[in-house]
Amino acid sequence: MPISLERLKVPDEFVLTQEDVLEAVTDHLMAHGWTVQLESTVGGHDLIVEKQGWFGYIKCKGSRGKRQQEGMVYDNNQLRGNTGDQIERLIRAQGEAENPSLFIMANPGIDRMKWVVSKLETGLDKLDIIRMWVYPDRTIKWDVPAHLLHVARMLEIEKNGKIAVAPPKKR
Repeated sequence: MPISLERLKVPDEFVLTQEDVLEAVTDHLMAHGWTVQLESTVGGHDLIVEKQGWFGYIKCKGSRGKRQQEGMVYDNNQLRGNTGDQIERLIRAQGEAENPSLFIMANPGIDRMKWVVSKLETGLDKLDIIRMWVYPDRTIKWDVPAHLLHVARMLEIEKNGKIAVAPPKKR
């Protein structure tokens, strides 16, 4: 359910729609040598990208719908639902993907969204899902599973964007 930005205890730093995220991701990757193909299949990923023989499957989400009135954003339940949707679609893409492939969820870099995703980090790392954070100035920041860092560096996905790698979890 949408909620007024003003009703949040801590209002989001900024608001981006799924279309805003998709456009920023597309522009960023094209500027860094990726070929980008917009996917038109309903219910799947949003983009297939390719660079140096590596394919990337990307699912984008925003913090509000493009038809929602100004000042309204997704509540925390919708953010969690969107995250679950991204994960499901990326897991489905893993079954159909070209090899070698990367799986990327792209979201606005707002604190609420980062908190939701942070609770799933260990599982996302095991699923080889990279997190891409988009900001209003079109800065892109990445959270990459430690075991994929060598691939990220080879493909220069962190170029002109900060890359963060969580240390391996102790068992």
